[in-house]
Amino acid sequence: MKLMAKFYVSTNQARIFTALILTGILSVTSGLTLSKDAAAASANLLLETSTDVSKDNIKSNRLPRPVANAVLQDLARRQGISTRELKITNYNQQTWRNGCLELPQADEICTEALVPGWRVVVSDGKQNWIYHTNSNGRSLRLASANTPSDKLPASVKNAVLQAASRQLQQPISRLTIVEFQQQTWRDGCLELPNADEFCTQALVPGWRVVVGGGEQTLVYHTNRTGSIVKLNQKPNQSTLTPVPIPVSELPPPLDRDIVFRQISTGGFTGRTYETVLLKDGRLIRVRIGDANDSERSVRRVSLQQVQRFLRSLERYKFTQFQNLSYPVPSGAADYITYTLTSQKNTVQYNDISQDNLPNDLQGVVKAWNRVTASAQ
Repeated sequence: MKLMAKFYVSTNQARIFTALILTGILSVTSGLTLSKDAAAASANLLLETSTDVSKDNIKSNRLPRPVANAVLQDLARRQGISTRELKITNYNQQTWRNGCLELPQADEICTEALVPGWRVVVSDGKQNWIYHTNSNGRSLRLASANTPSDKLPASVKNAVLQAASRQLQQPISRLTIVEFQQQTWRDGCLELPNADEFCTQALVPGWRVVVGGGEQTLVYHTNRTGSIVKLNQKPNQSTLTPVPIPVSELPPPLDRDIVFRQISTGGFTGRTYETVLLKDGRLIRVRIGDANDSERSVRRVSLQQVQRFLRSLERYKFTQFQNLSYPVPSGAADYITYTLTSQKNTVQYNDISQDNLPNDLQGVVKAWNRVTASAQ
C-alpha cells in the first residue's frame, strides 16, 4: 500500500514537472512568436513611414497646405465671403528680392534679403487675385486683382479657352484666365513663327493671355479679336512678364537739362552707380554713397549723338514700358539691376534676363550702351 502511494506521488510529481516544462516551452514559443510579430509590425511601420516621406519629397513643389489656407482665409476676410467660394487656380515657387515680398507699402522700408515663397492666384470664378507669400504663409501680401470679363474681349477669352481646352484635354469649366495684357506684336506671326513660315513685318495689336488648368499654365498670343491664337511653347524662355514698379520705389524725376539716366545696383560689389546724359552731351557717372566723390567721371558725346539717341527712344517706343519692372528669375543671386529713366517714364530690368526682354526694350538698351561706349 505504501509502495502504491509512493508510486502515485512520484508519478504525480513527474506529471506536474512535465506540465511545468511544457508550460515553459509554450511560454517561450509564444514569446518568440510575439517578438516576431512585433518585429514585423515595426518593419511595416518603418516602411510605411519611409514611403510617406518619399511621397512628401516627391510633392515638395506643391503648394503647402498652410500657405493655401492662409491665402484663402485672408481673401475671404477681405471680400466677406466663405473660403468655399474661392479656388486656387495657379501657383508657383518664387524667391522674392526683399522682406516686403516685392510689394512694399507707401514709405515702407524693406529688408534687403532673398525670401523663398510662393506666388498664388485665387479665383471666385469671376475675378482673380494674386498673392505673394513667404514659404509657410505666415507673411503674405495681395499683389493685384483683375476681372477678365471687364477688359478682355469675350471673343478673345472664348478663343483662348477653347484652344487651351483642346491642348490640355480638359473641359473649359476647369480652366481659368489667370493673367492678360494688351500687346503690340511686331509681326503677323504674333512673334511665334512656325518652321519656314513667312511673317509679314507689320505691327499687330493683340493680347497675351495666361490660362491655368490644374497645375499647368499655358501662354497664348492673340490678335485683337481672337481670330488668331498661338500657343507660346516656351514662355519662360522667350518672354518675361513685367510687374508695375511700386510708386514708393520709383526714382525721382529728371531735371529739365537731363535727357536720360541709368541707375545700376547690385552685383558682387553691391555698389550703386548713377549715369546721366545731359542735353549738352555731358555724360556724368558717380557712385552713390561715395563721400569723397572719388569715382566721379565726366565725359562727352556729340549733340548729334544725343539727338540720335532721342530718336531711338521714339523709334523703340520707350514710353510703352511705363513704370514696369522685369523681375529676376527665382533663386538668382549677384545680379545687377538697371533702372532706366527718361523725361516720360521709367523701366527696370536685370542683367540675367536682358536677352529675354522685349525687342523694343533691348533696342533702347543697345542704343544707350552705344552712347556710353562712345563717350570721351
